[in-house]
Amino acid sequence: MDRVKVLRIVFFILMILTCVTIFCFSNQNGEESKGVSGRVIRKVIDIFPGTKNKSEEEKVEITEQLQLLVRKIAHFSIYTILGITATGFINTFSIRNKSKIGIAFLIGFLYAISDEIHQMFSSGRSARVFDVCIDSCGVAFGIFLTFLVIVVYRKNKERKLEKSIS
Repeated sequence: MDRVKVLRIVFFILMILTCVTIFCFSNQNGEESKGVSGRVIRKVIDIFPGTKNKSEEEKVEITEQLQLLVRKIAHFSIYTILGITATGFINTFSIRNKSKIGIAFLIGFLYAISDEIHQMFSSGRSARVFDVCIDSCGVAFGIFLTFLVIVVYRKNKERKLEKSIS
């Protein structure tokens, strides 16, 4: 099997695993989901020097204040991973870069919409257009990062080739 086919399979599997992970997070009811982000915040609070010695009441207040921000960062981050894996998968096909970007974005955008629809059926959750926007920004950022890595890799490869020729 050639390298391109192996990469296609690897990125496809990673893309599907990312979608499954998103689905599992979306399948949590509102309390479970809030609890996960709350535990993450609490672990950081208990480790960070500026907050670890605060009172329990202060830690609870900080956790509540950071809840929304952490949840939105989580949305952005997981969809950045989806953008990276979708772009990696699409890059294994011989099509124009503009088309690759569009297709990778469309995959992430449509999955973000389906994810929000899925959340409507989870207790204590709802569908939010704002979340689709955050998710889509994450996908776009993942696409950007992937193409940035590709450009840097190619430039380094060209420099090494020029040095070996000289």
